Amino acid sequence: MKRTALIVALIVALVPAAAGAEASYHGVSTGSIANDVAITADGKYMVAGTGSGSIVCLQRDGTVPWNVSAPNAVTAVAVADAGDYVAAGTDGGDVLLFDGNGGRYWTKSVSGAVRDLALSGGGQYLAVGGDRITLFNYRGDEEWDLAMQRGARSGGTPPYVTSVAFTNDGNYIVAGSSNGDILFMNRQGNLIWEGLARGAVTAVDASRDGSVVAAGSRDRALQIYGRAGGLPWAMPTGAPILALALAGDGRFVVVGKEGGDVECYRPNDDLLWKNRTGSDVLTVDISRRGGTVAAGTADGGVHLWNNNGDALWSFDAGAAVNGVALSDGGDYLAAGAGERAFIFRTADAPVTGEDAEDTTPATTPTQAGGAGALIGLLAIAAAGRIMRR
Repeated sequence: MKRTALIVALIVALVPAAAGAEASYHGVSTGSIANDVAITADGKYMVAGTGSGSIVCLQRDGTVPWNVSAPNAVTAVAVADAGDYVAAGTDGGDVLLFDGNGGRYWTKSVSGAVRDLALSGGGQYLAVGGDRITLFNYRGDEEWDLAMQRGARSGGTPPYVTSVAFTNDGNYIVAGSSNGDILFMNRQGNLIWEGLARGAVTAVDASRDGSVVAAGSRDRALQIYGRAGGLPWAMPTGAPILALALAGDGRFVVVGKEGGDVECYRPNDDLLWKNRTGSDVLTVDISRRGGTVAAGTADGGVHLWNNNGDALWSFDAGAAVNGVALSDGGDYLAAGAGERAFIFRTADAPVTGEDAEDTTPATTPTQAGGAGALIGLLAIAAAGRIMRR
């Protein structure tokens, strides 16, 4: 009887190790600075693009199923909603498309460094912002490209695309440029309207259907347009806007500013809330359904709020946070900070050091299961032997 009790106790102790509660976060070393991150709509996995040219995939269970290389430093990454397509752009003008398992479909090139890129919701089209705006289809065919017009704010430097966004339905593209242009065009490359900021446009975004377009710039102003264009609703922000994100339905827009403020506005209405982080806000995101807001700062902070501006939690990532991305429902958050990539389950505040996998290098992909699962199976087998006696 004592032997039976001992084995049963062993089962109770070991089975949770194999099938225990989901950790609140996982992190891996990326080997070099993580410049950008993206996450699937369901939060199943994230990708990070690094300065050494790696594109690292991190699943929400902490495993690293693949890690592939680009010819140059990766400056931007994007993931289609269903996770079937992963896109990456480099500072050498390389554009790469992968499947969800890291298999490469194609590699193309554009003029100038890729500063931003965006996939349509289903991944059928990829808009790339370099010296020009270029549209590729999923087969790698170039549909068209559009040059940035040199304006009074260009000075002696040719203008280039700074930010680009695709509507979820794939019908419209919005882009911002270094000379202050805000361009709204259809998928065929026809310009529908053009707006103008007084400084370089740092970030643009569009609602799922393109009925609301937001643009932020270094001129300390947030601009909101409708699909038809015209005079924008403009709100002075008091400091240059470094990052911006729009909820899927267009009801909320969040900006991150130089100096550390994160602000949430209702487009065409007013400021809803403001929070101070204490350091330049380099990146922001809002879940597509608008319920959760995330920000990353120059001093290494990853911050999470609800849509009322109430703080949910903060995390010290230890280095400047260059990218954050939320899943559609806001239940998973991807972040890239220094030479690390993180994926958080947002329901619980992350506890530093709780994950053994937090030291897993991305250069050695891990496999699901492993020793923990084997111990669990052995324990179950032992239980079966006890019952047969």
